Amino acid sequence: MIDRRVVFFVLIFLIALKISYAQGFSMDSIGKKYANRKVLNKSDWLRKGFSLLERYKEKDGFSYYISEINKFNTSNVFLVQSIYLEESSHWLVLLDSKGKLLDFLNTAYDNSEGFLGVKAHFFEEEVVVETYNIYEKPEETTENYIISENRFLLKKDLIFEYSERYGSSCCPKDPARNQKIGLKEFISKFEKENAISLKETYMVIQGKEGEKTYYLSFKGWSKKMKDKFIKERRSNSLFLNWSTMKKITYNYLLKNNRKDFIRKMN
Repeated sequence: MIDRRVVFFVLIFLIALKISYAQGFSMDSIGKKYANRKVLNKSDWLRKGFSLLERYKEKDGFSYYISEINKFNTSNVFLVQSIYLEESSHWLVLLDSKGKLLDFLNTAYDNSEGFLGVKAHFFEEEVVVETYNIYEKPEETTENYIISENRFLLKKDLIFEYSERYGSSCCPKDPARNQKIGLKEFISKFEKENAISLKETYMVIQGKEGEKTYYLSFKGWSKKMKDKFIKERRSNSLFLNWSTMKKITYNYLLKNNRKDFIRKMN
């Protein structure tokens, strides 16, 4: 017969594991070892454009590494590490098809003096960076970033340019729901046909009968591609409740909706 205490502790462990996973994967802590990391020599550092991160200081005792990150739904995100006995840094970097730097984000920092500290938590397409600096007011700050095609975008600066609204799924049913092709399916088809990606898309829940609005950001798209998307989407249904917007930000959504009602569109 299985000991009840063993069962109890196993259940507690599984619950804690589930909570930890739900809160996000905290992987960027100073001192963590990465099995797939490779050494970066000075020529690699300069060729990739990493001088923007910091000056290469191998002669001063620093070691440099780069690791593949499979946490995100994009293949061009890497982790770069600068390791020294008394000072270490991590950066998430975005590289182009030739392996050169597009953008970077400092996700961890620590030193022996302790006046400045940075740590990060990674969630799907989002990076939460927590910074502690005794010389700044406030001393502690938290910023949310979204991984875009070619940059790390502050979530509060995310701008939506198009929306689709859906009323009740019954009582009576909104005609906008009677479409030839749903929004998610349309986006997938459009991305494939035009070799482009639409990542910053959110859904806001607005009622108990399925009322909701989708908000799309065409970050990185040309005007021609945006217009093509809207034209093709409008032709999909005569009853579609759509709108184009000059400027609606993520902060605007937060001010007008409960945070738990704002969800990334899967």
